[in-house]
Amino acid sequence: MGGAISTAFAAEHPDRVNRLVLLAPAGMGLARGKLMRFIIDTPLIGDWLMLVLFPRIHRKGVRAERELPTAVPDVTLLQAKETEYQGFTPAVLASLRGLLSKTLEPEHAKLQVAGLPVLAIWGGADRVIPAAAIGTLAEWNSKAAHEVLEGAGHGLTYIHADEILKILWRYGV
Repeated sequence: MGGAISTAFAAEHPDRVNRLVLLAPAGMGLARGKLMRFIIDTPLIGDWLMLVLFPRIHRKGVRAERELPTAVPDVTLLQAKETEYQGFTPAVLASLRGLLSKTLEPEHAKLQVAGLPVLAIWGGADRVIPAAAIGTLAEWNSKAAHEVLEGAGHGLTYIHADEILKILWRYGV
């Protein structure tokens, strides 16, 4: 979600940013299943379904990464614990209904016009923000640079930290 927030900020204030690095960036228009669309589009019942279903779905996704090497000790335990915080699931739903409900095409077009360098780093096996969204971002900002970490899922920031640092170094970040 940080990529969407950073993109919106940079588009609004390009004079305050000298480059934008996006890691598994949201904002290209995610394909949602019928249940998630219902949850997002239906107040009250959708809120209840999110509270009931999302924590289990989130923990299942976290468990899938449990055995992978990580730069952050116990990161999957910390992520699973997030679901115990009272405001966590409602905050995720608010983000899905808010900033993540729209595409960031106008913002990326502004970044291209402003000449702000953009680097997007994608996980080749990311199921949350698929690398297939590269094409969409490339249409909106043809000057954006793209790097794909093959085999990386959505946890690329903590599972592939060394590779990300090498990419950033290559781009002079």
